[in-house]
Amino acid sequence: MRNYLTTIRINYDITGSAYSTVMAIKLKDPATGKSSYLWADYQEWKALREWYKRCERMLVYMKSNVNKDGSCNLKGTNGRPVYIGAGLLEQIAPSNRRTYTKLTAELLEDFLFDLSYNCLGTNERKFVALTGEMGMREFDRVLKEKVANMNLIDNVFVTGSGDSLTFGGQFKTYKMTNGIELTLKYFPLYDDIVYNRELHPVTGKPKESYRMTFLDLGRRDGEANIVKVVRKDREFVTWYTGGAVAPSGYAKSKDTLRSNGKDGYTVYFLGEMGIMLKDPRACGELIMA
Repeated sequence: MRNYLTTIRINYDITGSAYSTVMAIKLKDPATGKSSYLWADYQEWKALREWYKRCERMLVYMKSNVNKDGSCNLKGTNGRPVYIGAGLLEQIAPSNRRTYTKLTAELLEDFLFDLSYNCLGTNERKFVALTGEMGMREFDRVLKEKVANMNLIDNVFVTGSGDSLTFGGQFKTYKMTNGIELTLKYFPLYDDIVYNRELHPVTGKPKESYRMTFLDLGRRDGEANIVKVVRKDREFVTWYTGGAVAPSGYAKSKDTLRSNGKDGYTVYFLGEMGIMLKDPRACGELIMA
């Protein structure tokens, strides 16, 4: 089992006039607490947001272009191979994928037991499932239907007192037999309507929102089973090519050296990364048919 790192890059431009253009709305950086009215700062924020979205999608959905013999048919302008590694979903064995039309508690129990059987000890069967909003709703519906058949004294779903009562709650964890425990994590990527165009025939929501990706987040030989891999010093590389203006300001001397003559500058982001699923046997997926 061999995977490859993938190079990803984007860039954005700032014109000479945009560099000092002031916006009517002030933006505040939640991380630093600093505020800015500058258009250039807003463009940088937008580019960074797009960068991390692309990296996330690449690490999950990316499909390898490497042949079985290790060769690669995709070549760059310099004739060298351009490797695209396998993302997280491609590294899950096809035999560990099943489709469903209606989720049930029995389906969840049987599926996770199959993933665990002869692979994980009874004290290691703690799964995390990535899913969209519709998957979260289906999971909650299944457990509430199961609870309805039990004689339980409710001290959780009804809170408050007098005329200020609150009713409701949502199941996110399910403890099953043989030490199996499942916790759901909301994964916004599955709800992205730009990429996920195939809709459920009844609800009209993306079918991908019903997808449940079960991950074994345990450890193998003292290391995490699922890890992000980057080439040293190349996880996030950024630079600019300057013209009449640079991020530090306008050129004001004929002795100022810039890389081109345009009225503006361009900022580049580059990274080389991939994802490694060391032991795929206990990872699987339930996909809406």
